[in-house]
Amino acid sequence: MFKVEANLKEIAAKQLTQRAGRKEGAPRRPVTTVNCKALHGLQFRATVEGHEFISDEGDEAGGHDAGPAPLRYFLGGIMMCHQVWCVKSAAVADVQLDRLEGEISGFVEAGGSEGGEEKDRGFDLIKYTVTIKSPNPATAIQSIVDAATKRCPAFASAARAIPIEVTIKLNDQELGMKLYDRRKK
Repeated sequence: MFKVEANLKEIAAKQLTQRAGRKEGAPRRPVTTVNCKALHGLQFRATVEGHEFISDEGDEAGGHDAGPAPLRYFLGGIMMCHQVWCVKSAAVADVQLDRLEGEISGFVEAGGSEGGEEKDRGFDLIKYTVTIKSPNPATAIQSIVDAATKRCPAFASAARAIPIEVTIKLNDQELGMKLYDRRKK
């Protein structure tokens, strides 16, 4: 069974209060800073706060497959940050989570060049499934997942540029899909 630390409700509530207290124009500080060093070919070592991780492209893309490719970290970061905020939101709302899992996929735009000029290509859709086991009702689960979409900086930032389809599965029953598309129209 998934376990949440007993003091997480107080920690998350304090964090949300601190965030709400930040004023426009106040000095800004980064949440974190990641450093990166090229090792060889397409392989890189990133370091952050005492941790290291390797990125590399697969053999078919010219790398040596020594670690996940950068886009895998990008998508994984969005998903894991969102799941952190699902857990924190559940703790604040006294919602029990017995299991929390996710699956995320990114879809890159088609195209190559227009009139001989290379075209920008990025993700034009992200699909993300949140799977939860809980004795709480669907409305409570939908509420914490939605709260996480607002509280997670990675998810909120991505949704400003890329539509994200979120499907929630609760106790093996699909609750439906919600589209988060915060691009300015």
